[in-house]
Amino acid sequence: MKLKITVFALVLVLVTSVQACVKPTIMTSTSQPPLANTPVNSPRELFIASTSAFIDAFGVYHIVGQVDNNGSTVLNSIQLTVEIKDAAGNSLLKDENGNSMPGENIYSLLYTLAPGVSSPFDYTYDTTKGTPASFNVKITSQATGETNRATLIEENIQVVDDGSGWFYLTGKLINSGSQWAHINGLAGAVLDDSNSVLSASRTDTYTTELAPAGDALGRDRTPFEIKFPNPGGSTQWALYWDAVATDNVTDYPMEVKITNYYFDRDGSAHLVGWITNNSDQLLDSLVIGGLYTADGTVLDSSYAFVPVPVKPAAETPFSISSFGIVENKFDQASLVSTYTAQLDPWRTAPPAYEFIDLSASGETVLKDGVTWTVSGSVINSSDKNLSGATVVVMVKDTQNKLVAMEYTSINPAGDVIAPNETNTYSVTVHLDPAADPTLFTATTLVVGAVK
Repeated sequence: MKLKITVFALVLVLVTSVQACVKPTIMTSTSQPPLANTPVNSPRELFIASTSAFIDAFGVYHIVGQVDNNGSTVLNSIQLTVEIKDAAGNSLLKDENGNSMPGENIYSLLYTLAPGVSSPFDYTYDTTKGTPASFNVKITSQATGETNRATLIEENIQVVDDGSGWFYLTGKLINSGSQWAHINGLAGAVLDDSNSVLSASRTDTYTTELAPAGDALGRDRTPFEIKFPNPGGSTQWALYWDAVATDNVTDYPMEVKITNYYFDRDGSAHLVGWITNNSDQLLDSLVIGGLYTADGTVLDSSYAFVPVPVKPAAETPFSISSFGIVENKFDQASLVSTYTAQLDPWRTAPPAYEFIDLSASGETVLKDGVTWTVSGSVINSSDKNLSGATVVVMVKDTQNKLVAMEYTSINPAGDVIAPNETNTYSVTVHLDPAADPTLFTATTLVVGAVK
């Protein structure tokens, strides 16, 4: 039985003016890649739509472009061969032994391309090894496959130049289909006026599995963030995704509750809260956070792994504190009006190891205003060898509200943490400078992983 494929437009472009704060060197290809190098399908099925090159603000040479599937067959594992030569026409590429090689193989940023779908690619070269004078990219292999593409739409997009050589493309992806959507890959790019890719990258900052459209808990959507080098010049953006419709999803009954959002005195944003496990299994998970303007524009997005597995009918704290945009641009930070946190069903599952509770002892709290350093010792009070332990420090107010959380890992000095072995720890928590720290108290949770 043949699989029926519904084709949807992949690359949706909105013209967005961005003023570059750095001026990287932009280069163009000396020749178009020969389509005759596509061995599996005819040239009109898979081809390189554009190529260009630039040297970013950090001196890294990038060869970027876009490959298009213009045929009627689902293609995957698309391999490209990149060639880089100096002014004398000699290859600058070396193998691991330092020997010259004519080209190097790379892959498109998306693994699977349905008919009518495109993917960017990006190859980086260290210019300290030689000065590129020309480059070429050609398609050298691909495979055929199957897919059942999900229907995704994007909203609330923005492109931000952080002034330090990076672009951030942020927004929201929404599943508009009646089935779950599993996102296999997400990439973004900035384009010139002729829609040629100038810079591109992929990201892992998104919820992998989205509930069917209209989910009551809003799990049919996810914020995302894609970071890539600023190539210079005015740009417009493009999104590329590989997503499939599926019913093969394990949806554990988990809840997420945000209890605090603040900037510490170093300008870092913190999104804090609890994860409640309403299932009968011990579960690991990952939390994706989003920051938004009053009109819903996605200002920033990040994620954090749950520090310790969540017990059945219990809760575990989380803190997302690695937001890339609002920490670097005050004008962006001041626009934050709302925020969200959600779990990724794809990354929610029983842990692979057994975990046991441990206790901290001799704990001290050094309070330097709104910066607290919690130190102490942990003894392996069990009769089992441990591969490591996690120390979670939770700071709560007088109403028992979680206002901050940080954690650290204890790794064994040898192969394991043996029974009765003692290790020390130190966890620094950065609190809200607008809060009164005299109203806060710190508690510690320690969990060990059995070897």
